[in-house]
Amino acid sequence: MGVLAINGGEPLCKASFFRWPYATESDANVLEEVKKSGYYGSFGIQSRTFSERFAALNGAKYCIPVSNGTQSLELIMRGLGIGVGDEVIIQGYTFIATLSSIIYVGATPVFCDIDLDTYSMSVESVRKKITPRTKAIIPVYVSGRPADLDALVELAEEKGIYLIGDAAQAVGAEWRGRGIGSYGIAASFSFQNTKNLTCGEGGAITTNSDELYYNIMNMLNMGKDKDGKYSFLGVDYNISEWQAGILNTQLDKFPEQLEKRNENARILDEYLSEFDFVSPLKEDPRITKNAYHFYTFRVHEEKLKGVTRDQFLNALNHEGVPVVMGYTPLYHTNVVKSEYTKKQIQGKIKVDLKDYPNTEYAYKHESAWIYSSDHILLSEPSDIKLIADSFKKVYDNIEELL
Repeated sequence: MGVLAINGGEPLCKASFFRWPYATESDANVLEEVKKSGYYGSFGIQSRTFSERFAALNGAKYCIPVSNGTQSLELIMRGLGIGVGDEVIIQGYTFIATLSSIIYVGATPVFCDIDLDTYSMSVESVRKKITPRTKAIIPVYVSGRPADLDALVELAEEKGIYLIGDAAQAVGAEWRGRGIGSYGIAASFSFQNTKNLTCGEGGAITTNSDELYYNIMNMLNMGKDKDGKYSFLGVDYNISEWQAGILNTQLDKFPEQLEKRNENARILDEYLSEFDFVSPLKEDPRITKNAYHFYTFRVHEEKLKGVTRDQFLNALNHEGVPVVMGYTPLYHTNVVKSEYTKKQIQGKIKVDLKDYPNTEYAYKHESAWIYSSDHILLSEPSDIKLIADSFKKVYDNIEELL
């Protein structure tokens, strides 16, 4: 029997991680309020209240609650008139919704590389991918960490294209003291069950653009314009009063939770910075608030004495630390090559692996998350220390993995 749990030893990390989602009496009370109101549909008082509060949180003029964070991206692009023949630049290192929303509107996704220090899109790579057909850039704030919004806003303005933030994982994040929902033409958020602000399923759009706001609102009103005429291809992607009510009560709890996430992430950064075989993502003082939907770190395989990233993570899992390797780049998915995708965008998505060396390296050797359905960063500091101690235990006994 070995020392490591993977070889029959005693697991070290027997932590009681914070269970998610988290509901209190206030959540039950608001559902009772909705019940008594007699109105359960869209655009009610709960929805209007949440819209005002979430817009204020982001420093944006408008917030539009919608049914999920995929359709929010779709609505933004439709509201901007993006469709067949247009190109939208995204990183491959992201969730499938970023890709599928582009395909749904008929536009062509164009993949760019990431920066290994941040796992955000590489501005230099984006610049190389811009063509006369490019209509938008969608930076993804992976794990809740904003991308380089200084450089991306400047590039979008220089080229006359839209910047759309995919903030599905980044509720509450700030760049230079401003909510990320106020950057670019619009931002898209998700309130799915695992997200830091949740109503089970839901999403939102923030924007400062009057034109985009009215375009989207008209679509959500089944395509009716201000004169009551059907002038848009309408949809019903609205949320109910039940969902909006829960968002309001969850938003009451949110600021304290966000502070705790940041504090525990700071503690974990300090622990992991003592090791040379892993490291936190590079600190950026312009990120004045990181949402920390989960904790991303880098594994340095060259320091693991012949053990691979995947072997190391597997051993950590056996110790009780919930870790995963992160995203498989979307250009490796069958969706990219499917006949439906070709029909939808009236063309093909071009993939050239030599254009994404950092993404490929992260995918195969380096990328790692501390992630589970429980929200680890809302746990107690003693639990965070158990995580760090487990890293040390696996490394100190790494020969057992050879």
